[in-house]
Amino acid sequence: MGTSKGYIPPKNSEWKQAKGAVTRMSSGTYSSDNAKKAISKFAEAYTGTHLSNSNVSAVAGGVINFLHSIATHGLQETATKLGLDSLLDKKGVELYKGIIDYFARDFSSIDGQIIRNSLSETLEGLEINTFDDFANITSEVFLITFIIDFAIKSFEVCFSEKILSNQKMASDYDRIIDDVSSIIENRIVTDIEINNALEIDYLSKEGQDYIQSICKDCFNSLRLIEGDYNEDMD
Repeated sequence: MGTSKGYIPPKNSEWKQAKGAVTRMSSGTYSSDNAKKAISKFAEAYTGTHLSNSNVSAVAGGVINFLHSIATHGLQETATKLGLDSLLDKKGVELYKGIIDYFARDFSSIDGQIIRNSLSETLEGLEINTFDDFANITSEVFLITFIIDFAIKSFEVCFSEKILSNQKMASDYDRIIDDVSSIIENRIVTDIEINNALEIDYLSKEGQDYIQSICKDCFNSLRLIEGDYNEDMD
């Protein structure tokens, strides 16, 4: 990912432990156990410094409001109301670009780029090929999928260069990221359940608090993936 190049995570104790765990994960023989430790330390560090400042909940809230409007008022009325009429006949990449540019306008920050890439992955993963396909997606499925993709992309952006710096591991980079992705997805899907979404404005304070609580629950689940253990700081 372009956003990962040159990115240097913070240097507090939590991030030092996270970077140390990734170093151990990408040194010697790779194992899923070491990957889980790295994910756990990453989730702890990210929650402490980044999660509360991310725009991920605002973008998620906008999309959930959009999905609720489609369920209540239909595709055409929602598109007209939001000024998305031009996307009604778009497909694939053109549709993705229009949706992402509307809901995730910020591409100047690393957080914004991660969110945009995560939203693209989510649309593809949910098999959104036409505007009509949004009528088949529930807000609960969208939210959990989006948070999973956001966690995966955030991990990759923070640590891709550290993994690639090991020549032996660099050749297995895709396999490592695929395994990390599977671990993150399986953990969140297994551990987090989103019940029927509330009938509220998800861009309001109440709505944002709800989404942020789900995000925190997901990252806390990742933090606990390997249980309690102590590691020396790198």
